[in-house]
Amino acid sequence: MLPKILYPTKSAQGPFSVEAAGVEKKDGEGIPRRHPACAQELASIPAEGVRTVYDVITYSSKKFGDRRCMGTRKLIKMHEETKMVKKFVDGKETEVPKKWFYFEKSGYSYMSFKEYETLVHQLGSGLRALGLEKGDKVQIFAATR
Repeated sequence: MLPKILYPTKSAQGPFSVEAAGVEKKDGEGIPRRHPACAQELASIPAEGVRTVYDVITYSSKKFGDRRCMGTRKLIKMHEETKMVKKFVDGKETEVPKKWFYFEKSGYSYMSFKEYETLVHQLGSGLRALGLEKGDKVQIFAATR
């Protein structure tokens, strides 16, 4: 069976953007454009009742449920290769060995929005079990991020 080919189509009617209200035109510039729902002012929250990162997570879980949220890949193997590179040492060009590292990774494995919300709850429960309370600060260090 041949793969299904998707072609771009128009799924909504315009206008897709409008000139921002209350902005004067400057020489050599156009008037900024905004989504029609935000023509008068910029949106300050993404949806009603969504004001914190936690609100974003719970809102997204309810709205998108089992859709893909986060993707990860596993490290299969780290390849090391040594190449000779040109370098100036004491004013003379010489060739020196340099190590290069390449990562071979698996395909993506995805977590749904619901699964991500569950993970956030587990993480929060773990922090509470360690004695953290509202207002406490946590520093997260991730060398690869």
